[in-house]
Amino acid sequence: MQHIDGPLITRDLPARMAYLQSFLQWDPAKDGPLIEACKPVLAPLLTDVVDAVYDHLLKYDITAATFAPAQSADGTSVDVHELNRDQGNIKFRKDFLKGYLVRLVSNHDWTPESKFWDYIDKVGKAHTGTMDSGLKHRKNKPRLFVEYRDVNLLLGWVENAVTDLVMGVEALDVKTRVDTLKALNKYWWLQNDLFARHYVNDLSEVTPSKDQVRKGQQGAEALSANRLFSSEAPATAICISMAAAAVVALAAVWKVKRP
Repeated sequence: MQHIDGPLITRDLPARMAYLQSFLQWDPAKDGPLIEACKPVLAPLLTDVVDAVYDHLLKYDITAATFAPAQSADGTSVDVHELNRDQGNIKFRKDFLKGYLVRLVSNHDWTPESKFWDYIDKVGKAHTGTMDSGLKHRKNKPRLFVEYRDVNLLLGWVENAVTDLVMGVEALDVKTRVDTLKALNKYWWLQNDLFARHYVNDLSEVTPSKDQVRKGQQGAEALSANRLFSSEAPATAICISMAAAAVVALAAVWKVKRP
């Protein structure tokens, strides 16, 4: 049985990624290139697919509400019902999504030590409303609040939509379809952890020792539900990073369908 150092994977990102990748059976040499392969087809489709993502986000006032406040230092707040794909605040967020997406499909190092995971970790932290995420482009920008509930909802929407699309592509053999879905699914959950960990209080002080684990003495305190989530978790917003994963997946499928 492999021992995982709980406190270490809380403070050391490469160690955390090594554990996550091992647990999810993520193969950097196999799964990463499936995402990279989207880049050639993504450029001509970028505007259309980003618009499609935001059209979906704007269907609900609770998810659209995060775009109503000013998105930049010189921006303005608007009524949520005035938002549309061409409104200034939405255009600002779409530019961020495009930039994130380009970085995603341009990455070539998917190992636990990759700087890419440090970037994703900072993106996740930035969505909790902190002003010290470490992202240079977020410096002096208004706080960006994200509701973790909606992160999960969007992930579910993405998985359902992409599963239907990929399985419906008859030009791909069954094995290729399954491998593609598995690679995308593993990436989403790697990324999801790098978001979720910033909403969860650090429980490393109650992480059991090796001897306690061996004896099954974990203790009820470590499982106390009222200690799991930070009291500073924000109230209303949506996870743009998950939308980027949706765009990549849609582009991968459309690549097969295009003549």
